[in-house]
Amino acid sequence: MVAAGRIPAVLSDLLRGRRVVLASGSRSRADVLSSQGVDADVDPPDVDERAFDHVFSAAGAESLALTLARAKADAVAERNPDSVVIAGDQVGVVDGADGARMLTKQPGRVGAVAQLLGMAGTTHRLVNALVVLDTATRWSAAGTDIQVVTMRPFTEAEAAAYVDRFEPWESAGSYRLEDGADMTEPFVTDVVGEDDSGVLGLPVPLLERLVMQVADRA
Repeated sequence: MVAAGRIPAVLSDLLRGRRVVLASGSRSRADVLSSQGVDADVDPPDVDERAFDHVFSAAGAESLALTLARAKADAVAERNPDSVVIAGDQVGVVDGADGARMLTKQPGRVGAVAQLLGMAGTTHRLVNALVVLDTATRWSAAGTDIQVVTMRPFTEAEAAAYVDRFEPWESAGSYRLEDGADMTEPFVTDVVGEDDSGVLGLPVPLLERLVMQVADRA
């Protein structure tokens, strides 16, 4: 993990008394910032994510995640002048014989159980994109991070029990690794990535690099 305190030092140089705004309604992303000592205002953007689904088939998961993160940063920047906006998106992808399949949010029990069961015994990728935007100078930096998650084979009954307990309606893939041992022990066997914070949608090492890029240009 990146040592706590490194990001706030960089942000302090960049902000010069201005606000940090998290362009996300994700509690997990807010918790990651808080764990790093970053005091951010939360301003969820009004972005129709499904309107960008075509980017996935045309250009892939990383392009989709970056497109969504930029759209969220732009939506929030207009109403937060003289701020540093942090926006992110995470796209889940299962690679199969028929090509890549995007994981989606399933608002109902049947769809959530089916999607989770479809990942049993497979490996999938969580593709994160982050955008850091200084709304005063309009300088920005963007980048991606990938977490590779392997799941063991499990039954429909196990998937249904998890969905009934945790109701992961707002999570792409119909699961949340942040549910802790109840998720990792029954289902997940391995997670490979630069830093555990990437699983939660806000990879700390990538965020630090992007903040430093914007600070250097300010």
